[in-house]
Amino acid sequence: MNIYHNKKVLKVEKVTKEYNHKNIIEDIDIYLNQGEFVTILGPSGCGKSTLFNVIAGLLKPEQGKVWVNENDVTGKTGIVSYMYQKDLLLPWRNVIDNGILPLEIKGMKKDQARQMVMDMLPIFELAEDGEKYPDQLSGGMKQRVSLLRTYMFSKEIMLLDEPFGGLDAITRLKMQTYLLDILKKIKGSVLFITHDIDEAIFLSDRIYVITGAPAHIVEELQIPRKQISSQEDILSGELSPLRNQILKLL
Repeated sequence: MNIYHNKKVLKVEKVTKEYNHKNIIEDIDIYLNQGEFVTILGPSGCGKSTLFNVIAGLLKPEQGKVWVNENDVTGKTGIVSYMYQKDLLLPWRNVIDNGILPLEIKGMKKDQARQMVMDMLPIFELAEDGEKYPDQLSGGMKQRVSLLRTYMFSKEIMLLDEPFGGLDAITRLKMQTYLLDILKKIKGSVLFITHDIDEAIFLSDRIYVITGAPAHIVEELQIPRKQISSQEDILSGELSPLRNQILKLL
């Protein structure tokens, strides 16, 4: 994205979370700047989703704090938006009515909520699909709707937990480009989870590599955005040292 500022909108400070008296994640320190795309990269099952659940307030850490705009939000829900790998669309609701769900939860009148979502449909490339139901949508389109709904919940900070993991390889590549295009328009701040090295490099301004038992941050990497304009650039010789460095860390 490369549009971020120096303002920290999210900070995770010395967070440790345990399960059955055993640390799952330990001493995690990360931050997210306004307008920045930051990825948590690590192997499956290492605790990345546990970290997201702590950030979202769904789990309370044994140690550490979560800060949003310098406010302590540790253990508080409803502050950031959270998109899972599964789209979780309600099958009895069309695209518009799935999109208004977070606004309804916040108490907004349905007519006002529908208008807000309809105004956003062109930005998310769903202008012709508002009245369609989930069973009429492809996997990629379902994820577009899910991303729209996530954005309607919280426009400032979005947590995206392997949102393209369930898609086929071709659709996944298309959705990565789509996501970057959308973020240029809405200028959101994104914390992203993946175990795919190429996906992390293509999307991110920075990467935190997480691994180990308990999981901890082993490296923070700045990504050379000016060298990346397409997925093909990831396979170029210029980025091979970065890919190899990440492989060694994992």
